Amino acid sequence: MSLQSPLYEKQEALGATFTDFSGWKMPLHYGSIIKEHLAVRESVGLFDISHMGAVFVSGIGASAWLDQCLASPVSSLAPKEAQYSFLLNASGGVIDDLLVYHLTEGVYLIVPNASGVSAVVAHLMERLPDADVKLEDRSRSVVSLALQGPHAEALLQSVFPSCRLDDLKKNQLVVVEQANDSIVIARTGYTGSDGFELFTSIEVGQPLWDRLLNSQSGMTPQVCGLGSRDTLRIEAGYPLYGNELSSSISPVQAGLGFFLKPSVKQDLRTSFGASSARIVFYKVLEKAPPPRSGYTIFEGDTEIGLVTSGCLAPSLGSGIGFARVDRNITLNSEEKYTILIRNKKYPLMFTKRGII
Repeated sequence: MSLQSPLYEKQEALGATFTDFSGWKMPLHYGSIIKEHLAVRESVGLFDISHMGAVFVSGIGASAWLDQCLASPVSSLAPKEAQYSFLLNASGGVIDDLLVYHLTEGVYLIVPNASGVSAVVAHLMERLPDADVKLEDRSRSVVSLALQGPHAEALLQSVFPSCRLDDLKKNQLVVVEQANDSIVIARTGYTGSDGFELFTSIEVGQPLWDRLLNSQSGMTPQVCGLGSRDTLRIEAGYPLYGNELSSSISPVQAGLGFFLKPSVKQDLRTSFGASSARIVFYKVLEKAPPPRSGYTIFEGDTEIGLVTSGCLAPSLGSGIGFARVDRNITLNSEEKYTILIRNKKYPLMFTKRGII
């Protein structure tokens, strides 16, 4: 039986259409994926992301230990800063990609994907030292929300008037103390638009959802589901674990080496080499049906790769996405490549990732 968010009944009352995702029954949309997508680009949207994990690491040795375990330089994070990172297996593939939030000195919140919680916790527990570091998995007991869009700050400021949200830069956070628990408010997100992610207990999170939907700002956020979350992240050029990242795809192959510690990046480049498969971003150059995972990409008559993610971009009106290719490709070439969609080839161009 699928897990349900602590906000499931509220979402059901709002007319959500649900889907199974990584063992959770989550909203796919609330009537229109395109409407939700455009609300995040033009105004503000509210997502429930409580299916994501919540793993707390603390202790005087937490920073140094996480620096050893993760592929990014965690020790460079000052308190109240966040960082995108990876947990790698022995061959350099990705166990999971995750966000690390440095809440206060020696206290970290790690947010893995829903599908990766068990693997992340197991991997870290195997390496947990006997002293100086504590790990607590609070997944399924935390409400996590994403308020995204150009009006997110104004709406959230009306709910938390004592916070100086305009002082928060990207990947910075503030911890707001409430009567029953604290709320972590971070300027992070998975949409490519400005916005915030919030983490708190179920007791505080359920009424917080209502407060955001009924704020004094004069704005009502569009509730959003996983469908628009996917099209938004593709437009932004953000990877999805299981598609662009996996246990056999390294961050370097996925084009994400700039997040890595220099030593890790060099090791992965040596291990995988220039001839290994890589993840690239594409645009379909003619009007066509949506590109989907598994569609074949050609150079001339030769198959060179497969689509890993794709959609008709609501902000662009044409097909975009990611593909895994087995050779070097040429960026911005409009004549070399095609994609096979429903038994017809359409011209395709590889570009720098993202369209926003």
